Amino acid sequence: MSEEIDELDAYFENKREPTEGEAVKMEHMMMEKISVSPERRKLLRIVGIFGKTEKQLKDESGLNDFFFKFHMDFLLKEGFLKLEDGMYRLTASGISMHDSVC
Repeated sequence: MSEEIDELDAYFENKREPTEGEAVKMEHMMMEKISVSPERRKLLRIVGIFGKTEKQLKDESGLNDFFFKFHMDFLLKEGFLKLEDGMYRLTASGISMHDSVC
């Protein structure tokens, strides 16, 4: 009897680290997604170099709860912002993006 291939095992077996070129391309795609969104640029600008609390960001951005969460989740997931001690701060990538588009 032949052994069945588990789809999950096959997926992880074929998963590999991206090449340097692929990594750069993915980074550029993320940067484009931020630069074309006025809301994301605004959030990066508001956080700035000193950081802001969630309340400060919501108040200053003027975004409703849905769009605030949507854009913040993207910026956090993609590594442009981080949450430290209740303050949102720019990561190294976030600082680079801030300097380029804000």
